[in-house]
Amino acid sequence: MTHSVAQQALARIDRLPTDEVRLFEALAVHQWFTADVVTYTAADLGVGVQAERVYASTFVVVDRALFFETPSHDDQQYGVRPVLRDALYQRMRSDRPAAYRQAHRIAATYYHQSLNPLRTDRLTWYVHELRHLAAVRPELASRRLATFAHGALIAGYAEAAGRAAAVVADASPALDDRLLAGIIQGLAEILNAPTQVEHGTVVQLDSLLARYAVPLDPAATRLVSLARDLVTYYTERPDPVTTLTALAAPGVTAAVDPRGLPVLGGELRLLQDIAAPSRAITARTQRVELDSTTVALHQVTTKLATEDRAGRTMVLADLVPWSREDRLEGLRLSERGSRPVTVLGPNEMVRAVARGVHRLLDAGGEPTENSTRAELARRLGTLGWRSGTDELTALLDRTRQAQDVDESLRRRVGGLMRHMPVVALLDVHPGLPSEVTYEFQEDCTTRRVGWGRAAVSLSLTLPREVRNRLEFVTPDGLAPAGFWQRSGDPLVPVHSERSVSALQRFDVEGAGGTEDDDGEGMARIEVDLGFRPTDQEFGDVQRTGALCMLISVTAFFLLFLLQGTAMWTVLATVVASVGLLVDFSRDRVQHHGSEPLHVYTSKPLRFIRNSNTVVAIAAAAVPNANTGTLFASLIVSGVAFFYCLGTCVVVAGVRRAAARPLPQGTSEVETSLRG
Repeated sequence: MTHSVAQQALARIDRLPTDEVRLFEALAVHQWFTADVVTYTAADLGVGVQAERVYASTFVVVDRALFFETPSHDDQQYGVRPVLRDALYQRMRSDRPAAYRQAHRIAATYYHQSLNPLRTDRLTWYVHELRHLAAVRPELASRRLATFAHGALIAGYAEAAGRAAAVVADASPALDDRLLAGIIQGLAEILNAPTQVEHGTVVQLDSLLARYAVPLDPAATRLVSLARDLVTYYTERPDPVTTLTALAAPGVTAAVDPRGLPVLGGELRLLQDIAAPSRAITARTQRVELDSTTVALHQVTTKLATEDRAGRTMVLADLVPWSREDRLEGLRLSERGSRPVTVLGPNEMVRAVARGVHRLLDAGGEPTENSTRAELARRLGTLGWRSGTDELTALLDRTRQAQDVDESLRRRVGGLMRHMPVVALLDVHPGLPSEVTYEFQEDCTTRRVGWGRAAVSLSLTLPREVRNRLEFVTPDGLAPAGFWQRSGDPLVPVHSERSVSALQRFDVEGAGGTEDDDGEGMARIEVDLGFRPTDQEFGDVQRTGALCMLISVTAFFLLFLLQGTAMWTVLATVVASVGLLVDFSRDRVQHHGSEPLHVYTSKPLRFIRNSNTVVAIAAAAVPNANTGTLFASLIVSGVAFFYCLGTCVVVAGVRRAAARPLPQGTSEVETSLRG
């Protein structure tokens, strides 16, 4: 309907004389204009239309904004009707670009004022000038914006600088111009209220500075230097500065981060996250690296739903079992694997939860002085920083059982502290999810299965209320040899065309309690992972055996060929054999305590390879020890040959056996990776 009205308005205005149509098009770039603007525009266009004729037109409306004093005729503002103004503007911009540029040029020329000295009584004129200039000459508008903003900030008019930057940011197509305008907006926001700076403003300003190129304009250079100084100051200031939100609602301030910046209260949102972790943690991936026979490295990555939040706030990052409460003390979180993240310790987490429940109890109406709800509210409100989780859980249990507490609040409190929450202080931005990572180590057991395989037994504890994925990294030098789950929720293999062969992925199935649920929302899963040496290592051992067989036969036949002569040629065989022994003994490193898993798994193969080398050297050394004893050389060479031949057969059998599934134990369920 608006489109049809606009077309009708355009049809009516096109019936006017050409000069009037040109004047109305030029006035369409103004939201409001005065009689002086009409006269100046008509003179520049060379049309003989009087201002009074424009005012009397049905296409023009009077500005009805309230004034403290009745405006004079020269100060009275008029404007083209909004529907017609938008239609004229869009038609002129698309069909008549020359007229579009001319209209903005006339307007920019009219509002042009000297910057030296700055006309503080006409700051709005500078803003209008920059808006029209950015439409036709964006590069010139950017340079003039830097000069005007520098002068306005020095004069103490930060708001005018911010308004000018906003119009340039909306109109300029150049990225650097928009970045400079954003920097000026951040400067204006900080300098307009330097004691009430929000942390998000500092973070955004720092991001703009990181993306902005080196400025060439002197005014822009000074503005960028000022912005960097302000970022440094508000990041490293020693004294906490209360934010505007905290001033308006003092009760929402929960903590102060290590940089001295207050964390805006998120206790109630944190309680929602703890009660329903699946809403806060959209995905949880636990990667297990098995580089040792006794210790496994666990790396946990959680994706957090923080798109609807902003600023520095408390966020539920993960859930750990109560038996691992001490893990919070030394936990090192990082955001997307790079920037470190502050984690609330057990006592700080208890304090945040207690404050949230205290606010819920206070919101339920004024309790009587001696009621249980009043007592619980007082105790939760005064819970100190040294209070432990036992005291908090005891108060929450009493809250769930208190009869004078609303049923809905009791149900809400009943869903808290089923787990030990990991609470992080994150700088979040609207529309962007967050991702945090941390690592910890746990013990594992390793046993040998045959001569060519090892099985690692792990016990995993996972929060059952979030979507979990397990990833097992195959150590270097090994290949997967089966996966067995002994107990816990079923694990479903994840097959993907992009999946790395050294990575085994599983999704955890099931929701709700099972017999393996430990009562605090955690499921314990026990698995066995089989690993074997790679096919290349099996082939290397067999090639070593074949080479040792060749050395044994060669040493015996050389004795016949060189009988009665100097044995220098045979000594060359011995030298080659010694070199073979040295080459295959280089990886015999002594490991104290825990040894790498690939060393443990490949130990039988290394024994076979080294023993082949020893018998081959013996077969080559006997003829040199006694050149006249053919029988002894025949016996030693024959034993060495058949020994190496036997080991090659044994290695081939071990290789086939290592490819079979692991032996199934009692009540074990097979989950094969193959297929």
